[in-house]
Amino acid sequence: MSLNRLAPEWERQDAIIIVWPHTYSDWKSNLNVVEKTYLNLSNHISHKQRLIIVAQNQVHSSHILKCLKNKRINLDNIEIIIIPTNDTWIRDFGPIGVTSEAGNYLYDFKFDAWGQKYQYSLDNSFNKKFVKALNLKSKHIQIDHVLEAGNIEINGKGEIFASKSCFRRDIETAPVDFLDLENQFLDWFGATKTFWIDANPLIGDDTDGHIDNLIRYCHDDIVVYASKGHKNDANNNSITKLHKQLETIKLNHCNNLELVPLPLPDPIIKSEIQLPASYANFLITNHFVFAPVFNDKQDQYTLKLLDELFLTREIIEIDCTTLIQQYGGIHCATMQISEGLLA
Repeated sequence: MSLNRLAPEWERQDAIIIVWPHTYSDWKSNLNVVEKTYLNLSNHISHKQRLIIVAQNQVHSSHILKCLKNKRINLDNIEIIIIPTNDTWIRDFGPIGVTSEAGNYLYDFKFDAWGQKYQYSLDNSFNKKFVKALNLKSKHIQIDHVLEAGNIEINGKGEIFASKSCFRRDIETAPVDFLDLENQFLDWFGATKTFWIDANPLIGDDTDGHIDNLIRYCHDDIVVYASKGHKNDANNNSITKLHKQLETIKLNHCNNLELVPLPLPDPIIKSEIQLPASYANFLITNHFVFAPVFNDKQDQYTLKLLDELFLTREIIEIDCTTLIQQYGGIHCATMQISEGLLA
């Protein structure tokens, strides 16, 4: 039996996918502002590697192309494809690529908008259309299970961090068998060990606690994690619980694991609701690490820390004060495709 393998984010990638904001998404009221963020991302990503941009329709595609040309962004590494979507958070409904001796696969997990919080029918059907649009040779496999890649953080040894809360959304179903899930992670991703996090999600996190807002591998034995920032942050109790769980995991399973605290920015409030801003929501590409900043006093500290952790990559800061208005970040807005999967 050939073991499947999900590569960590820092291994070589064929491409990055983004879904361009459109008038049918929640970005309709501030498209001009959020497009600046996507143009900035597109400029940097495409400078070094392939970028696949998803447009809503032909008119939208033409608009994106015009925006890219107006900013004089090199189009050589950019491909625009048309697939209608409900939203732009491609991390959670896009393809999850794995490799094995038997071949390469693009997993298509079910997507239900984080427990049917929003419209999702178009997003749930995205992956099949994506494979067809690019005429890919990698096998498309539909899996009858709700799972978002934003809640899977893996290193090169196959050790996975995941939040339990994201698998407990539907209280009317039978209790979740987490041991069974671990066995499925082994089958799907080649996971050698699953470290379950059972802390409260950040306030305002409509994903119910995705791991990519809390814990990120930087190397096989180094993780950064969301830690206390402002002394009056209402997240501090749950962040303390998260730290204690990580210390327990280190003690019981990973003596060599280095835990690096990444302070949260000061609380960002929208309509009296705190938003789930986190510096952990960064993206690793072949040459860069795209780091979120929030016009916060912790920005420079975070950039310096990431620069020390990723010595072979340039740190690119991305203003995420707009992305966080829809409860997401850089990692949520992007999806990497590992090397060999788009051949």
